[in-house]
Amino acid sequence: MNTRLGIFVGRSLVILAWGLIWELTARYELLPPAFTGQPSVFLQDFVEHVADGTFPTAALITLQAVAVAFTLGGVLAILTALTMTVFPTVERLFSPIIDALNALPRVALIPLFILWFGLGMLQKVASGVSIMYFVLLSYTLAGAKATDPDHLLLARSLGIPRWRVFNQIIIPSAVPAIFAGLRLGLIYTVLGVITAELIAGGKGLGTLVSYYSNTFDPNGVFATLIVLVIITSTLSAVMSRIERSIGKWRDPVQL
Repeated sequence: MNTRLGIFVGRSLVILAWGLIWELTARYELLPPAFTGQPSVFLQDFVEHVADGTFPTAALITLQAVAVAFTLGGVLAILTALTMTVFPTVERLFSPIIDALNALPRVALIPLFILWFGLGMLQKVASGVSIMYFVLLSYTLAGAKATDPDHLLLARSLGIPRWRVFNQIIIPSAVPAIFAGLRLGLIYTVLGVITAELIAGGKGLGTLVSYYSNTFDPNGVFATLIVLVIITSTLSAVMSRIERSIGKWRDPVQL
């Protein structure tokens, strides 16, 4: 408990010191505040836009696309990874194709998503899925392949059915990697949706960042970034809590 409190206090002091230096630098114009922003100004903007509903409304629109993209991309990734684990031939067949698709820059694909799906929700979901799918697929495959070979050998020697080996050995062994992929994929899904909003417009947080950037308002940009930091930190904390709640899956299984 003391260690956690000390870490919290240490982090708070670092953030406070950083903000104080930033504020003094902007206030005394050691760096031009028109380019760097000023903490006292963008924190006030943040509070005002939260109070008037600008940020909550934009965040809700962005999170709707994130939720759909995260769910769809996650389900497809896990199904693909489990299929490749059960049928190694499928992995050997499609692995080079998946690697090639994963190497494509997502920003370059957004204009295609706009062309295919229009300027609404679908193109933002497609952008998020294109990131979430490959992140979680890689982590799930890595987790499945990291299963202790001694456990697999023992299971085969005991004549345990393949479906039980899969359910009781491979999947529990992959759970930590799956949740690591879910946490990272969730954050990158948010970034993918924000990037789509930056390019395609709309009414989400990415659109606000684009608007404030185009109007040369760094304080508005930083106020919006505070919202993004809160969202991503909260989502990551929730995912970590869910992982701990099912940590019993990591316990040795009874064959």
